[in-house]
Amino acid sequence: MYKGWWIVVTHFVVMFFAVGFYQYSLPLLFPAVIEHFETDAATLNMLLTVHVAVGLLVGPLAGPWVDGWSAKGLLAIGVASFAIGVAILGLAPDVWLFVVGGGLALGVAGTLCGPMTGSAVVSRFFTASRGRALGIASIGTSAGGFVLPPLVTASAASIGWQPTVWVVAGAMVAIVLPLVLFRFWNTPEDAGTEIERAPAGVGGVVDDHAAMSTREILTHRAFWLFTIPLALFISVYTSTLFNLGLHFTDRGLEAGQIAAMMSLAAASGVAGKLGFGEVADRVPLKLAFIAAIAATAGALVLLLVEPGVGVLYGTMALLGVSTGGLLPVWNALVPRLFGLANFGRAMGWMGPVIALTTMSVYPAVGLVRDATGSYAAVFQGDLVALALAVALVIPLQEGRA
Repeated sequence: MYKGWWIVVTHFVVMFFAVGFYQYSLPLLFPAVIEHFETDAATLNMLLTVHVAVGLLVGPLAGPWVDGWSAKGLLAIGVASFAIGVAILGLAPDVWLFVVGGGLALGVAGTLCGPMTGSAVVSRFFTASRGRALGIASIGTSAGGFVLPPLVTASAASIGWQPTVWVVAGAMVAIVLPLVLFRFWNTPEDAGTEIERAPAGVGGVVDDHAAMSTREILTHRAFWLFTIPLALFISVYTSTLFNLGLHFTDRGLEAGQIAAMMSLAAASGVAGKLGFGEVADRVPLKLAFIAAIAATAGALVLLLVEPGVGVLYGTMALLGVSTGGLLPVWNALVPRLFGLANFGRAMGWMGPVIALTTMSVYPAVGLVRDATGSYAAVFQGDLVALALAVALVIPLQEGRA
């Protein structure tokens, strides 16, 4: 087997646990956490704020290290940080240690376990099938989101939410960390193999970009035309997913129904990742990005009209397909705009823009819900943000930065 596929497998497993728990499963525990600490949604949403604030600092620092030091070393640090952060959530004696301590460690993990490290290395091993490889690797988020929510929900009902998160922390140490240490390499040369070559007659991704300075990246028009819409989109879909557990609880749905809907969104993300991953090798990527934004807007409209349970399942499927398509498109577009030599640096500086955007969104979402008793006004604001994202991304020109 080509060793590049071990990179894909490792990236898959890291995302399975990191995103499958933090994004899809942890929100299902929030009603129990609110009751345990006698707190509110606005306070718990500060966990997200701390998380992205840390990313604001870590991304620009770690980005050049991905290009010049060791993506493997950074990924190992990220996995360890995730295990520590999840353990803190279960050990915290009060809500502020839960929010601040957990947010700090998980913020480091969120940056180092994400596409800045894993997708950078996948892109180094693959050329003609880069989009496909990135799509398969990113399925880890959907697989984790499908498998973990019902397991976490059942475990919390059986042994409590705190022992449940300790089990997740243990799995990161026992399963994920060894895979990173022994089946993940920085380059094809480190793995004793060569970069995937395009078959005769098949055009691969030509990378003729020279190394760019931070100034050159930040002053390039393409950086802002892509990063600002990306930040708006990520703010909308992450805040939506993070609060759907409370939204559906407010609507009177049972825990089992909510877990099933979250799992459906994750499973539908598999179709989005595979589909958009194949598209990433064939069509202008900004069109795929706009399609994902439009599908997310459609899901928000359905959430606004508060349909019956049956339609909600369809809404979650649509949301899963649209958000699932983001990762392969994002990860394929960065090297197309800036080149493999600048992947980590460009991704690292996208982080602060995304962080500054999301930091203002997450607390506001909780405050609006607590003040109005619903998320209707939040969904309306999300639609405006997505319309702005489309308007900004339309002028983006793909190709050499």
